Amino acid sequence: MAAMAESARADGRRGSRRRAQRGRRERGQSLVEFSIVLPVMLAMVGVIIDAARLYQAWTTLESATRDAAQYLATSDPDPTSDDHTTAGLDADQKALFIVERATRLTFQRPSVQGVLNGCDQQPKLTTTFSESTALADGGNAAYPVATAKVMTCVPFRTLFAYPFLTTDGAWILRSEREISVIVGR
Repeated sequence: MAAMAESARADGRRGSRRRAQRGRRERGQSLVEFSIVLPVMLAMVGVIIDAARLYQAWTTLESATRDAAQYLATSDPDPTSDDHTTAGLDADQKALFIVERATRLTFQRPSVQGVLNGCDQQPKLTTTFSESTALADGGNAAYPVATAKVMTCVPFRTLFAYPFLTTDGAWILRSEREISVIVGR
């Protein structure tokens, strides 16, 4: 009986040593699993934050572009009025004012009117504007059809430079709105 008790105590000591070794191995395994999972979790958080920022920037740019096109298209048809819009610099300056106020960014005009290119460094904006009194367009001398097109682009900088998704850590957001209105009705 005493031999059995002695044998049980020896087995118990060996078992506790095995459990201690197993506990150390499991702690090491947990550390390795955590070191693998942590970068994945941080990447997911980064993607979620960038997606939210991207959506906010896109909706703001879309809204500002639409508002600028609507403002230009509904300008006063009287050429002596301060609210009258003419194609070129006048239309660009009015659109710049509206879009810059809405987005809180500083936009530049491209070198060629009506052509939007090179948006990788600086936000850009350009417009096309025309008034037509042609019956085929739906206008006449008293009520011309004003057509305004506003094009904008903004380089959106992400928190992380995602491979295969960004160019130098940026996405180019573009917005284009064209609105035609019979002015004065």
